[in-house]
Parts: sequence; structure tokens; C-alpha cells
Amino acid sequence: MSPDPLVVCAGLSKTYETRSGGIEALHEVDATFGTGELAVVVGSSGSGKSTLLRAVAALDRPSGGELLVGGADLSSASPATLRAHRRKVVTYVSQKAADNFIPHLTMREQPEAGDALAGLFADFGLEGRLDSTPIQLSGGEQARAAFALALGRGTPLIVADEPTAELDRGSAAALLETMHRHAEGGVGFIVATHDPDVIAAADRVLRLDRGRVIAAEQVRPERRVQPPAGGGESLGGAEGVSKTFRRGPDVLAAVRDVSLELRRGELVALLGRSGSGKSTLLTLLAGWLAPDSGTIRYTLGAEPADLPWRELAILPQRFGLLPELSVRENVAFPARLAGMPATNVEPLLAELGLDELADRSPTETSIGQQQRTALARALVLQPAILLADEPTSHQDAGWRDAVWLALERAALNGTSCLIATHEDAVVDYATRVLHISDGALV
Repeated sequence: MSPDPLVVCAGLSKTYETRSGGIEALHEVDATFGTGELAVVVGSSGSGKSTLLRAVAALDRPSGGELLVGGADLSSASPATLRAHRRKVVTYVSQKAADNFIPHLTMREQPEAGDALAGLFADFGLEGRLDSTPIQLSGGEQARAAFALALGRGTPLIVADEPTAELDRGSAAALLETMHRHAEGGVGFIVATHDPDVIAAADRVLRLDRGRVIAAEQVRPERRVQPPAGGGESLGGAEGVSKTFRRGPDVLAAVRDVSLELRRGELVALLGRSGSGKSTLLTLLAGWLAPDSGTIRYTLGAEPADLPWRELAILPQRFGLLPELSVRENVAFPARLAGMPATNVEPLLAELGLDELADRSPTETSIGQQQRTALARALVLQPAILLADEPTSHQDAGWRDAVWLALERAALNGTSCLIATHEDAVVDYATRVLHISDGALV
């Protein structure tokens, strides 16, 4: 994604005049959208999503504020400039798929279809429909064809209003994959949507309510580059470890004869349901509990409970943040204790979406932000081993990906990451997956 924004909205407003008075569709919207990113605009019906897209596409002129697209100010542009903008800079895909076509022309004959159209239609499973007119296509085929035609124009920006509304999930997934591929080639996408799969795949989310911005998040700082290879130097682990607890007259076997080895550069998932023994095993590996039998040994020169943060870092379910310190100071705390420079603090704050909250107390942030703060603290010294207990339990879909990306980066830098989780999606990220049930690895 380019560091320079492709679209900048500053105090952008739009009021429609009606017989009964003005209707304010947008109220002083501040937002930026970048080159090479998939941005989504989210909100209930009537929140201003379509109005914002039409303004960016130069189909409606703003009533106030500034709207810069590709460096040109559309709020004061001449009609000729706006026409050139629609030809060369932006392509608009209407929510009503049929409105994107000239009805009496075939797909091949649509204006500015371009030489790449056949390949694009094949990407969407429409290779046999190039000689069909719009009325000969189903609603879903029209939606896919409209997007293929939009990509075929080759403009640097595409704005689309609910492009997956008429698509089944498989077709929508293919559309998302195509958008990501073109985004990697530098195309910017701004999409109004209610589709949770589109929102989860976005790089940026702008949330509107009655024309006002209520949240703006960059949710996917960067896409995955490669999974961690793993399989490096052995750092030790557990051998034949068991742990029981007494509950009145009953004895609960929380961990039963578990052996596992941790290696540098691995992202190992410990997958199991609630009560399966995941947290107890991590607590044993951290040295916070002593096993009833078996041993916990690392090659790092000390007993687990005595290892410093740079050797063994822990993200517990109870985060243990210090309320008298700011978010930034909490993240830097392990470096401060070790007397080491905190050079990794600012990059972690940015990667985990905490940079704008860095001077707040953790008590002034959401539970998901607190969890990401605790993760940044655990990673700040690039530890040899990281034990993380349900690190995505308080994250929405977008931030869940950002957390996994941070863990992947740590593994690629040599950290051995052991992640206790109940989320099956971890298999897409992990080097190894260990299944635990009733305290035993299965």
C-alpha cells in the first residue's frame, strides 16, 4: 500500500434539498483511503455509505468540506474535470447490477470493455457469457460481470456499492480474491457493504452512522507474506508432565502425561475446547505451577520461573497491565526492567493498531485493545519462547488477522510461539497443531 493516500475527505458534508427541507447525508466526514488497499464503508441503511461512494466517484458534488482524489479537489472542480475524473481515475459499480450496463449491448460490446475482458470474465466463471446481453444473465452473473467490466477499465480506483449482495458465498470469495490480487497490483478499492466476509478481508474499515464517522480502523496492516518455516534449534519443553487439582472429594486430572518440544521459529497451536487443559499446560510451561510428575526443562540456562522476558514471555488471559502506566509504557516495561533499549515499541504499537492510544491508560481502552497491548508487551524483546493463552479471544475478525500476523512475524524472527486456542482457523497459520482433550495430547 502506498504511504500517500489516494482519497482524502476533510470535513466532507452532503445535504440533499427536498420539499420538506434539507436531509444531511454526510456530516463533516474525515477519512483517508490508500492506493493498493481494500477499504470498506460499513453502516446501517441510510448511514451515508452510498452518498460517500457517489461523491468519490464524482457522481454527486459535496455540499461542504474537501474531497481530494488523486490530488485533485473534487469539491470545487469544473464539470469538465469531473468528467475526466470519471473516465480516467475512478470506476463506479452500482448496487443494482443491471444499472452498470447498456442494456442492448453484449458484454463484449460494453464501453471500454478492454482487451483483458476475456481473462477477467474467466476469473469470475463467465467465460461463456461474453456474447450475452445483460437481460440474458442472472442477477449473480450480472454482479460478477459488472465487476469484471469495472476491472477491465484499468482505473486506479474502483468504488463498489454492495458488490456481493447478490452472490453466493463461493462467488463472493472469488470476487474478494480477485480484489486482493488487483490491490496487490496497486488498485484501490472502496466498497460499501454489510457482508461480514468482505469486512473481515478488508485493509481498512470506515463505520458510519447517520452520516457521521463513528470508527475508522486500519484492520489489516499487511497481508501474510509466508508462513513460518519452523523446525529450528530445540529449546526444550515438557516431558511426561501431569497435574491434578482437588475439588472437595474429587480429583481433577487437568494435564495427563504430556510431552512436547518447542523449537525456534515455530508457531505451534495447542487446540482444544474450554476445560481441555490448555491454560493449565501453559501455566506449567511458564513455571507458574509445579507439575505433580514429569519435568519442564528449557535450554535457556534457568528454571522456567526464573527466565527473563527476553527468554520466556507470556500472554495470559488476565493481561496483568499496570493501570498507572500508559499503553506505551506497559509495552516498554520488559525493556525497562532489563535495562535494554525499547527499539521495538513503536513498530509493535503501529502493527497492532495501538499507536493512537499509546498515551492513554489501559483502563481507557477496550478489552480487545488491552489484549493487543499485552501481546505487544510480550513480543517487545523478541523472546526466545512466547506462551500465549487465547490471544484472539477479544478480537474482531480484522484484528484477529493482525494478531496472527504479529505472531507469524515473531516466529519468522526466531521466536518459538506456543498458542493455546479454541479457534479452528489457527490451522491456516500454525507450523504444527497439537490437539488436547481431557488434559492429554491426542
